[in-house]
Amino acid sequence: MSVYALILAAGFSTRMKSRFKPLLPLPLPGETRTALAAVCGLYRSEGVIPIVIGGNKAEETRRETSALNAAFALNEHPECGMFSSIRAGAAALPKDCSMFFVHPVDIPLVRRMTVRSLLDAARGRERDAFIPTYQGQAGHPPLLPASVKDDALRIGNSGCLRDIMNALSPIMVPVADAFILRDMDTQEDYESMRALAPLQQFLSPEEAQELLRVRHVQERGQRHCLAVGLVAARFASALNQARSARGETTLRESLAQAGGICHDVCKGEPHHEAAAGRLFRGWGMDAMAHLVEDHRDMTLSPEKPITERELVFLADKYVRGNSPVPLKERFYSKMACYPDDPDAVAAIAGRMERAMAMEERLKTETGQDPEVLAREALEAASRRYDS
Repeated sequence: MSVYALILAAGFSTRMKSRFKPLLPLPLPGETRTALAAVCGLYRSEGVIPIVIGGNKAEETRRETSALNAAFALNEHPECGMFSSIRAGAAALPKDCSMFFVHPVDIPLVRRMTVRSLLDAARGRERDAFIPTYQGQAGHPPLLPASVKDDALRIGNSGCLRDIMNALSPIMVPVADAFILRDMDTQEDYESMRALAPLQQFLSPEEAQELLRVRHVQERGQRHCLAVGLVAARFASALNQARSARGETTLRESLAQAGGICHDVCKGEPHHEAAAGRLFRGWGMDAMAHLVEDHRDMTLSPEKPITERELVFLADKYVRGNSPVPLKERFYSKMACYPDDPDAVAAIAGRMERAMAMEERLKTETGQDPEVLAREALEAASRRYDS
């Protein structure tokens, strides 16, 4: 399957106060890049060949495209709207193209998980069209069959991509990526995008919950994951209160919660913790992988501070199903499952000892009992649900 991406960068940015959207910098994880560089990099990371379509400020766009070592196509009539750019890009697609994405450059934070999900859905179905959805709402980028190229060229600049796609009865592909819906039409949108860009590697709690649904985690498993997320967030809140009083750096409660929600996303697979890590690393989300890949067992050197990662690990030990459970009881019940296997009991006892050490560290730093914090978090959630 030979796949290309038409990156639409020919518009006039009329609502951006004379700022040109393709070249706006975004503080992405690792480095600051332009919106155009971010989108080109997204596709390259998944083996998709980007083709940038420029029009307004064509030479500036061409120079940036050249620096990115990407192909460039000129829309000679950008005043005719987005479909004219799609037509210019379609004309530039090579003969070996089997499918192509259409991606406006002002939607720059789409994650690799979305592109990967669309490509996976399209394997063996290259004549179909695919659209990503988040919580049932369609977003960008669509993945289209090569036949759309001929339709776009035949219709003319007054055509509409939506009409072509509707005729194809596109297949909706759920993803846990709210960024498929986020564009930057205005200066305010851009400022919001700048604030979100450093968090591209992290899921929000809402996205984490959507990932459980996308991955078809069983209902019982989802309830457990949501409960662990609540406990991890409560631990982070207590830790932040203590650290703020001492003038120390605090943690992100939303990140602790998202990690807790995602920790069992690969439950049922062999070594599901490591499998979850591989899943996130495959999407370029190393920070999320770090949160979940060791939640079964871990140690923390005394000189290192507790982070969201350790809170996810510890929160999981206080939740059985979606109910609170004392840490020791959780481990003793596991030991009872292996009455004739002393090696298994010894391994479980070792994990309990390491969890108790983490429990003591959290208790010492916060001045609060983690078991009480866990129970409070789940009881508060239960009251909200009942009301």
